[in-house]
Amino acid sequence: MLFKKQRNLDDHYLDSALRGEQKGLEYLVNAYRDMAYTIAVRIVGSHEDAEEVVQDSFLKAFKYLDQFKRASKFSTWLYRIIYNTALTKIGNKNNVTFELEDDNEYVSDEGSALQRLTNSDRKKYLGMAIEKLKKEDQLIITLHYIADKSIAEITEIMDMKSSAIKMRLLRSRKQMYWELKKLLKSEIKEL
Repeated sequence: MLFKKQRNLDDHYLDSALRGEQKGLEYLVNAYRDMAYTIAVRIVGSHEDAEEVVQDSFLKAFKYLDQFKRASKFSTWLYRIIYNTALTKIGNKNNVTFELEDDNEYVSDEGSALQRLTNSDRKKYLGMAIEKLKKEDQLIITLHYIADKSIAEITEIMDMKSSAIKMRLLRSRKQMYWELKKLLKSEIKEL
């Protein structure tokens, strides 16, 4: 129900923006700028560059708004523009991080330690764990868990196969688990 309401609201303001009305453009910027910035900073790594990417992306989106066919959600289309603009900004450089350990061990202490933390501490530790991922994997985790995008939408945004997205989500969650285990080791001892 909430999804349908959001889509209807987006459609209303998209129509307004297509007519050149300021309120439509403002709504779209206000509704999507935070996640747009999060996506951009995950890719380019710099706050200044991310702000530039977001600004350029919104300008591109508004310039070509009449070409948006509404086959997907506006956010998916916009995030695809942001993704491509950010990749252009960095010249498709890949940041290298360490490889994942191949171990299926799951220890419940770390999960319970994370649950016992305050919301702000939990966000801090999860953010630190996400930062240890490769840039593309950070983006996939962000799109899926923070922006609430489906595998199909991420596939469209990043122009990757759904099997690749699923595999990266699985590996990224596993890597985050090990990072959280390291980060929370001292927290567990104190609890």
